[in-house]
Amino acid sequence: MLFALLDDSKTAMSVEVSLKRFAFVCLLLLVFGFSVLYHAPARLLAPLMQPTIGVSNWGGTLFNGQMLGAYSQKPFFITWQWRAAEVLRLRLSANASVAGPFDAVLAASKSPLGWQMDLTDLRLPAGQSVFLGPGTAIPAWKSPSLVIARSSDGYWTQAEGSLLTAGGMLRLNLQGQVQEINLPSSALNWTIKDGNLVGDLRQREGNMALATLTLTHDNRIQWQIRDRLLRLKPTYSSTNSPDLIVLTVAEPL
Repeated sequence: MLFALLDDSKTAMSVEVSLKRFAFVCLLLLVFGFSVLYHAPARLLAPLMQPTIGVSNWGGTLFNGQMLGAYSQKPFFITWQWRAAEVLRLRLSANASVAGPFDAVLAASKSPLGWQMDLTDLRLPAGQSVFLGPGTAIPAWKSPSLVIARSSDGYWTQAEGSLLTAGGMLRLNLQGQVQEINLPSSALNWTIKDGNLVGDLRQREGNMALATLTLTHDNRIQWQIRDRLLRLKPTYSSTNSPDLIVLTVAEPL
């Protein structure tokens, strides 16, 4: 009886030691794997880039790196620092700065439920827009703070902030119709409606509505142009109500 108890005790101790060794080896492998990822070169992200984004130079590591490239022939430079601790919350998160088609400091996060971007000091330069398609031109815009979020099923879930412009030339190519307008000082205020991202363009003087820009959850862009906006064209005259929507155009992004 005594020998049986001693044998059982030795077996239990042996199992406990084996489990501790196994846990220690797993911990070592986890630390080693994290160290390898932490020091891996940033260029390992190259296969994840979309075909429309061309990267000519990589620098730094996966967790603290930078890249130089071009989007629609517009050069850009991005630096980033991943927030590794956010992985424990099942999401990827990073702080970054962007210079190129737009300039901004941003905090971005992505999880299985969707993604979110918090942008500060956002600036869009005047000239041709790479986001609104060929033939378009915009005045310079800026925003001190802009937050947008979208769920994994495509529905927009959050929009806070505005884009502001002192005015300038606005050229839109809407299904072959080119509209050239000398835009006054205006604000583009972002909200969410029925899962779509909606920008309400208003003249800052008098807070008068000019147009509505909608990015839908099924990846379409829609413009609704009010008569008041077209009246800013020197060749346009109308007896309509200034708030009347006189042109609606929707097309795939």
